[in-house]
Amino acid sequence: MIWPAVVTGLALIALGLVLRVAPIDAPVVEALNASHTGAWGRTANVIYLSLEPVPSALLTLVILASIAVVRRSLRTGVVFGGVVALTWLPTEVIKLVVDRPRPDALALAHPFSPAPVDASFPSGHTTFVATLAIAFWFLLRGTRWAALPLIAGTAATVTIGLAVVSDGVHYPTDVAASILWALAMAPVARWVMVDLVPAGLFRIARSHDRPRRR
Repeated sequence: MIWPAVVTGLALIALGLVLRVAPIDAPVVEALNASHTGAWGRTANVIYLSLEPVPSALLTLVILASIAVVRRSLRTGVVFGGVVALTWLPTEVIKLVVDRPRPDALALAHPFSPAPVDASFPSGHTTFVATLAIAFWFLLRGTRWAALPLIAGTAATVTIGLAVVSDGVHYPTDVAASILWALAMAPVARWVMVDLVPAGLFRIARSHDRPRRR
């Protein structure tokens, strides 16, 4: 079950190390950043700042709580939050391993301020949005609303991808890597939350329920 995520993670690390020394998509960043003006420029900035790690974590908690209330199931809310966390947070590990620099601010017409100081590959913002969409699809599949997270999630992922590249804080390949990671890791995260964790808790509970030998 975990092998698709492991293989994808290793492949992305290898790709990231290559792109680190050969930023072939830098011209795309420069071209999109040149259009980072007016209403779109302000919107892209707001999108990026609104989905920084702390606001994103708080948003996940709000969604988790809302799902628990609407579904009257704390477990359903916790599974949703776990899928998001277990898919989104490992991108920080990939970032540390690859350590790809952000696009060169000196080559951009409208550099972002304040400039991010962490690594670029993959995009945590894009991973978060894509993972939210997948988690909502897991929640709604089999219902008449199943198409909604696919449509809205695709639109949101494309928008955040354009925003972070237009802001000049990510390369297009950072965005693509994030989407691939979310698609590979989210099913594993759901398996962990739905099957692995409950099974482990059940075994622990059973071990405590066994009568102690005298």
